[in-house]
Amino acid sequence: MNGVFLAAWFVASAGCAKLLAVAENMIHGLGLRRPVLQRIRTAHNLLLFSYPVAVFCGLGLTGPELLWRPHWDRVNPLGWTALAAGWIGFVVLMHSAVRYWRTRPPACEISRDSRIVDVAARYPRELVGDGRAKWLARLPRNQQFTLEVNEKTYVLPRLPRAWDGVSIVHFTDAHFRGPVTRRYFEAVIDEAAALQGDLVAFTGDLLDRKDLLSWFPDTLGRLSAPLGCYFVLGNHDWYLGIDAAIRAEFQRHGWTDLAGRIVCVSRGDVSIELAGNERPWMSAAPDLGPCDPARFRVLLSHSPDRIRWARQRGVDLMLAGHTHGGQIRLPILGPVYSPSLHDCRYAAGEFWEPPTLLHVSRGLSGREPIRYNCRPELTKLILRSRDQGAPP
Repeated sequence: MNGVFLAAWFVASAGCAKLLAVAENMIHGLGLRRPVLQRIRTAHNLLLFSYPVAVFCGLGLTGPELLWRPHWDRVNPLGWTALAAGWIGFVVLMHSAVRYWRTRPPACEISRDSRIVDVAARYPRELVGDGRAKWLARLPRNQQFTLEVNEKTYVLPRLPRAWDGVSIVHFTDAHFRGPVTRRYFEAVIDEAAALQGDLVAFTGDLLDRKDLLSWFPDTLGRLSAPLGCYFVLGNHDWYLGIDAAIRAEFQRHGWTDLAGRIVCVSRGDVSIELAGNERPWMSAAPDLGPCDPARFRVLLSHSPDRIRWARQRGVDLMLAGHTHGGQIRLPILGPVYSPSLHDCRYAAGEFWEPPTLLHVSRGLSGREPIRYNCRPELTKLILRSRDQGAPP
């Protein structure tokens, strides 16, 4: 048996899987409707499984029969093209893994504390509900019900001194759907309220089922903050076609809709700008204009893909979700599927992209209630002015 061929086939198969994942991630970063995405996903799955079978059979068992004999000179151009594409994909895979392992907290981060809340231990029989995906929630070692609660402190150079120490509770991607019951989200909101943030920000994807909007009063509807609660919606809210009803429910409970808007919030005599961007799915982008050194700007965006837009407009802090951290992060390789034009680069975490600090939350749940090495996340961000700490 030709071990060289087996190694070449394995590497090419892994590389092909990576290239297909990159393509799917980037396509899901576009503002396409769900039926189109479902057809693309079907084609993706077909190619994912057919490529290794076709290469193994076409080059290993038939044709040059490389599985048994090292007849590489008999491989035709089509075979070489298939192998070369897979090998290129493997290089992309290795680059992505190296980038994942080399990612470090930005220099402007001065402290970080985390704790794990085992919601399943509190409510062992009340967290898995109905729906076809409920079996995923019951998988062994699934981390869906172990919430990571973070407190992170950052020094931001343009934060006004009057705003030094302000805190923002950020969470995203609830995906009310059924397999994860309301009890879980009630427990998450209890934790969010206990963080006592000055401001609360939700960055989209509340619903996957229209009827579960009824959960809102007992979950997000219970939150309040001295400087207000603010939100944007996401692509899953758009898919349902009831974004107007979702916005109305938020506003009925005191939340402020930032979609395509700019709101000035004052602390003492000094104000900052809050804005929201739901592109490419809904609303126009807010008219922030060019960078204004006199204005500290916070952007709520469902997708981290708006980072370039934010940097061009001098946004100081951008809060995003959408990518779920990949939901499953493989050992060594990290996340593979992350719906973004940037593939997995901004799957989760903090990124200093001058002049913007981007915080991407892993979210609370997902359309599929499965998490491995990627716990759901609730975060309190504490902002310090430059005078109070080292500059980024």
